[in-house]
Amino acid sequence: MGFFDFRKKKGEVQEPAPGPGPDFSHVDRQKAQELARAGTLAPMYMMPLRFGGEGSERNRLFVPPVAAALKDRCDDMVEDLLRQEKVNGYECAPEYQGTSFVPTAVTVIAKMDGKPVFTQRIQIWGGQGQ
Repeated sequence: MGFFDFRKKKGEVQEPAPGPGPDFSHVDRQKAQELARAGTLAPMYMMPLRFGGEGSERNRLFVPPVAAALKDRCDDMVEDLLRQEKVNGYECAPEYQGTSFVPTAVTVIAKMDGKPVFTQRIQIWGGQGQ
C-alpha cells in the first residue's frame, strides 16, 4: 500500500476497490504531449531538476499529475536524507508496457555508497488486471 500499511479493524466497513484506472497503452510521444497540454498528464523528471537533472526530453516523462506529485514527495524525502548525509546516490527507474510512452510505474532508489537506503515504487497505470 505504499509507505504505510493501514489495517481495518474487525467489523469496520471497507470501501470498494478502485476500478481498473486509466489505460495509456496507446499513448505515443505526440499524444503524451497533447495530453500534457490538456492537463491529463504532467511532466515528471527522472533526475529531479533540484538534484541537477536536465530539463531535456531524455530526462522528462509524462504521467498523471498525482503520480508526479507522489514522486515529488519521494524526492522531498530523498532530499532530507541527502541533507543528513545518509545517501549519496539517486536512481529513478521507469517501467513500460508495450510501446506506451507513459510508464506503468517508476521506482525511486536513494543509495549510500551503491547500497539502497530508500526505495519507493509508484504505480502509474496498468499492473494487475491490465
